[in-house]
Amino acid sequence: MNERAKPVVSYTQHDRRPLSGQNRQRAPHTGSDHRAAPPDTVSGRNRYKKYIEPSFVQEPNNITVYKGQTAVLKCTVENLGPKTVVWRRMSPNIFLTIGEKMYAEIEEMSVDVTRLPKYDRVQTDLIIKHAQPSHSGLYECQISSTKIYNYIVQLNVLDTRPVFEPALTINGTVYVSKYSNINLTCNATGSLRAPEDIDWFHNGLKIRQNDPQWRHRTYIYKYQQEVPGRSLVSILTVERSEERDAGTYICRSSDKDTQSITVHVLNADKGVQKREHGSELGPQSDHQASRNSSPSSHVLDFVLYLATIAFVIVNR
Repeated sequence: MNERAKPVVSYTQHDRRPLSGQNRQRAPHTGSDHRAAPPDTVSGRNRYKKYIEPSFVQEPNNITVYKGQTAVLKCTVENLGPKTVVWRRMSPNIFLTIGEKMYAEIEEMSVDVTRLPKYDRVQTDLIIKHAQPSHSGLYECQISSTKIYNYIVQLNVLDTRPVFEPALTINGTVYVSKYSNINLTCNATGSLRAPEDIDWFHNGLKIRQNDPQWRHRTYIYKYQQEVPGRSLVSILTVERSEERDAGTYICRSSDKDTQSITVHVLNADKGVQKREHGSELGPQSDHQASRNSSPSSHVLDFVLYLATIAFVIVNR
């Protein structure tokens, strides 16, 4: 009598229970008795990423331009993460940008986004070309979040550009002790615009920061005043001044205007040596010198002379 054929049964590696039909074809073979760890765990430990709240980096928040110029409103955020920066005008209430795109269709406005991964910063600038007085007002840079994060910028667009007389001024330390710092400031003002550059000279020679005399101790810092198109300021700093740094300093604007100042570097060591040399005269010499220099001593000598003559005449 023929034996009945036994059915073929397969098992999983985890529970060893038989599978049949469709389930048997879908069963994966991992080659291991350990089940895969959930995506948020590693070796039985949860991964936690510390949450850092976003914050605004301080930028100029009171911007002044003249009619027809380009206004740039800056907004820089640290630790932005997956959130988005939004620009809106506060009065009237109009949303202008969302992220890297314009929300309002305003031809003269655009948005420029710069990412600085090294500092974990995102800079979102609202740019207004051909600014008009009607653009003046408050603008808000905000972060899309359930919590309120906002940064307010005031824009001032002046209707008429004032006319100023060109001027160039220089000021700073005239007398400085040896090894102290020399600080000079040159302010160049143009009638319609600021000069493009300012150069410094010492005793007729242009100061170059890489020259041996100035290297590693001379610094020149330039910036424009808050009101655009008018003044350029240049600050010259000479650290650890030496006697050879004394002399005439000249600042010259690109408009060829010049101003000068004379700086004296005082050597305290020489003053001490001079006083020590004078003390060798001794107290007697000092008394004699003071007596000779005193007007009352001359009067006393004259009186004594007259008294001597009178005594001689009386005793004749």
